[in-house]
Amino acid sequence: MVVKDSKSLFSLIEQFDPNNKDHLSHLEKLTMIYPNFHLLRVYYLKALQKQKVLSFDKNLSHTSIATYNRELLYQFIESDLTPKKSTKKNRKIQKGKSKKNISKNIIKERNIVQKIKNDDSPSKTLKFSEWASYLNSKKASSKKNNNLHNFQLIDDFLKSTERRIPDKDIKNKEDLSEKSWSSNDELMTETLAKVFVKQKKFKKAIEAYQILGLKYPEKNSLFANQIKKIKKLDQQKNS
Repeated sequence: MVVKDSKSLFSLIEQFDPNNKDHLSHLEKLTMIYPNFHLLRVYYLKALQKQKVLSFDKNLSHTSIATYNRELLYQFIESDLTPKKSTKKNRKIQKGKSKKNISKNIIKERNIVQKIKNDDSPSKTLKFSEWASYLNSKKASSKKNNNLHNFQLIDDFLKSTERRIPDKDIKNKEDLSEKSWSSNDELMTETLAKVFVKQKKFKKAIEAYQILGLKYPEKNSLFANQIKKIKKLDQQKNS
């Protein structure tokens, strides 16, 4: 499929398959030509995520800054898309709608650009789990600077645990995990714990709920039940 006009662009979007490498390639070229076309960037981001491209985190940061509703973007990235089979009949029906939608998208893009100017979103590249937790911590505007500091701490912790295998006979002088979890503020949310569970990082999820239990003792029983469920999932994974 060669995208050379609006008709072929709409066809690409209607048949969009996030696992299709050709679709990813076309969207990458289009985002370079039209960097402010937000709709293209969202579909491009979805393809990057499904195909596990390394530049996903960087593009996620840029797209989340430009989007007018981060929660909708998060839901779209988390959703499972089923490619639609295009037919001549469907194309005729959708043709009229597509022409109307493009003018609406152009107006929406202008509004998005205006909102970007007034947005206080972080400009640094965030990992997907960090960005998801940011949606909740955004409400605590008075703690924004402290949260950004903790994003970096968690980033360092995840990098150290995923890319480095520690020597059993040598104890690390600096425990990055302890440093990461030492700050009990709005950053440590249930959303982040749930993201860890979804990523099957059960140990981190348990640590998150333990800290939440210390922070909110009135919810201890709730967090304790969550920890039990996570331990069962961990046992099933290892069995």
